[in-house]
Amino acid sequence: MEEGENEISEQLSRRERRRLLKEQAREGAQAASKSKIGKWIIGILVLVALSWGGYSLFKGSTTPLPGESVTDAGRDHITDIYGVTYTSNPPTSGPHFPVWAKPGVYDRFISDGYLIHSMEHGYVIIWYDCNKPISNGSTGSPSRAKSKDFQFPVSNVYAHDEPAEESTDSGQLLMHMKVELSEGMSWITVENAPEVELELPDSFKSDSCKDLVSKLSAFTKVAQRVIVVPKQNLDTLIAVTSWGRIDKMENLDQERITAFIKAFHNRGPEQTQE
Repeated sequence: MEEGENEISEQLSRRERRRLLKEQAREGAQAASKSKIGKWIIGILVLVALSWGGYSLFKGSTTPLPGESVTDAGRDHITDIYGVTYTSNPPTSGPHFPVWAKPGVYDRFISDGYLIHSMEHGYVIIWYDCNKPISNGSTGSPSRAKSKDFQFPVSNVYAHDEPAEESTDSGQLLMHMKVELSEGMSWITVENAPEVELELPDSFKSDSCKDLVSKLSAFTKVAQRVIVVPKQNLDTLIAVTSWGRIDKMENLDQERITAFIKAFHNRGPEQTQE
């Protein structure tokens, strides 16, 4: 009797072991299947991420820069720009004074000789001509650029103050450098601007022009080196320039101006500490 019970117990034990082995095999297969699916999912996610990153990089590299490129007209220092032919209106490069203009909103006509030098230092100039029709509408709004958008000076090069090779004076308005170089001072500011050589026409004193200037003034807060200045005989109401780059617009387009500033602020050929 006891011997028969032992045989039955062994048979049950074998069946139990087989059952356990089958369950273990099944669980192992399920785990392997889940692991395989998990790897596929991870692989797909990685592929999607790489594809999106590549697309973003490609899109970023193919996005056109604001404005248009202008042929470089040189960087010579002279004290009178009368007779110089520039490659755009307003100019974006070329012979200029050894004195440059500091940031701000100027209330008078300033010679291109100062402003070209500013662009050489990475300034963005916003020119406006209120002899042109002024629209009441505008698009977008100036947005303050984050520090990562800026290209601040990284070198230890200080703004140069060497004099021009030859001092000349054509006697023409807004052509001759009116500021004398002195030790430690080779720039003009809004508070210390050159004397008024040419009075602003009435169109520059109108309410619509004042409103335009007020809106343009906001861009001096978008980046460090921005100048707003009046100019006659522009092709359009507004022109935005940096060294070798220009964007012209018939109406105030705040998004375009902001994009231009962020793209070209402090990217002149001469990196300086001022």
